[in-house]
Amino acid sequence: MKSTTLKIQAVQEWLVPTTVKQVQPFLGFANFLRKFVANFSHMAPPLHNLVKKETARKWTEKEQMVFEGLKQAITVALVLAHAEPTKPYFLETDAIGAALGPALSQQQTDRQLHPIGFLSETFKGAEVNYNTHDKELLAIIRSLEHWHIYLESTSKPITVFTNHQNLEYWKESRTFNCCHAH
Repeated sequence: MKSTTLKIQAVQEWLVPTTVKQVQPFLGFANFLRKFVANFSHMAPPLHNLVKKETARKWTEKEQMVFEGLKQAITVALVLAHAEPTKPYFLETDAIGAALGPALSQQQTDRQLHPIGFLSETFKGAEVNYNTHDKELLAIIRSLEHWHIYLESTSKPITVFTNHQNLEYWKESRTFNCCHAH
């Protein structure tokens, strides 16, 4: 049996955590692999909430679904493509609720977009209270900052995909609030 197969089997057979001390190592493991899991920040909060001191700790069907979903996502994680500065980059951003989950991709020889990486972050402090427009814009900004090493080295255009139509207006806008100015 190959070592990769054994590793996948170990994740699939990970026992359901029954204590905070058992949730913590799973979260540590999952956090280490978060760049390979699309929308990790959208999936993981119920498990993160279990390890917070101020939160009631109760394992429900919701936590079970998240646990199983993360195990599944980790074991079938995409293989990331290597960045090629001679090709254009495609940035897909999304901001839902308290998290952002962008992906940076490039078109490969099969003419399909293949991910180079995923970014997964939760909003912190005042960011949690931003309106949807500003969260979507922040997701773009954070993505550009995170992957600047790739994006600054290309002469090709960077295409940004977002599901938030109001950002089209932002390109033309000449009035900005204090969040936009930073």
